[in-house]
Amino acid sequence: MQASTDERIAKVQRKYEELQQKLIADAAAREATAAAAAREAEAAARELEAATMAAEQSRKYDELQLQLQQMMKMFQQSQKLPS
Repeated sequence: MQASTDERIAKVQRKYEELQQKLIADAAAREATAAAAAREAEAAARELEAATMAAEQSRKYDELQLQLQQMMKMFQQSQKLPS
């Protein structure tokens, strides 16, 4: 009787240790998944920032091009005036 109780206790302890290891492994997997998701989110944020900067630079370039065209037009018109 004592031997069978000891065997059952040992079996329960082994099962408990197995479950504990599984919980630890599951937690590590969730942590790794969360870390990967965080890295992906950071990369997406950097890409968005880069795209925003590129769009702003393009807008400023277009604005400067327009100003240059207007200045050239004004210069050409001033050259056509009679002396």
